[in-house]
Amino acid sequence: MIDFSIFFTIAFVGGLVAVPIGGSFLFVMPMFLFLGLDGLATLLLSRIFALAAVGSGSFYFLRNHRDEFDWRSIGRFLSGNVVGYFIAAKIATSIEIDFLTKIVPFVLLGGAVFLLKNWKIKKIHHQKLFRKMLPVLGFAVGIFAGLGGAPSAFVILILTLALGFAMHRAIVNTRLIELVGNFTVVAGYLFFGAQFTGFEIPVILGAILGGFLGAKITFRTKPTWLKKAFLILVVLAAIKTLFF
Repeated sequence: MIDFSIFFTIAFVGGLVAVPIGGSFLFVMPMFLFLGLDGLATLLLSRIFALAAVGSGSFYFLRNHRDEFDWRSIGRFLSGNVVGYFIAAKIATSIEIDFLTKIVPFVLLGGAVFLLKNWKIKKIHHQKLFRKMLPVLGFAVGIFAGLGGAPSAFVILILTLALGFAMHRAIVNTRLIELVGNFTVVAGYLFFGAQFTGFEIPVILGAILGGFLGAKITFRTKPTWLKKAFLILVVLAAIKTLFF
């Protein structure tokens, strides 16, 4: 019963953060490791958590903000993203990614500063070029995320800075992209031999509740605050990868 309540609470808090801001892995994954799960079990349970949280959030968005979705961009991004996730699931336990893990937060930090200053690619032909590159970008994000990285920050930056999406719209589209990606990588982990931990039910229940409430919070939060929260998130990620 204690384990149930602990895992439920972790997933609920993570879900509240995952939908409106993202980066809940900075909280969820260390907590799972602290509770004694090994690396692969942590990856699997974290992705199951993310699948439930963004699935719940996406359900809310589809019911209440359907006009915010850009289905063409989502499809292009996912065409490469699911391939990257599945390949990453295969190599998740056999590649050294310490260097990549330490570099990525600082790339995101630069993007977050541009986002806060409301910088965007404004020329239409440049935006069209990035739209054509979405499958390649999706593949790269899928590889990184499937190896334990947090994908939402990259997707939000691509949609806001490169394609000119407003912050709320970027979040809505990002969560649906994450839903499909997380389903792919969970299936991949299980296909390649990962085992369930026994804590899936409380994690799924907590993530669904937290994700749904997080989705309701999203459109009640000013875009500027979301951008500042995003900047704080990537700063924390940079600190964590350097010193912990």
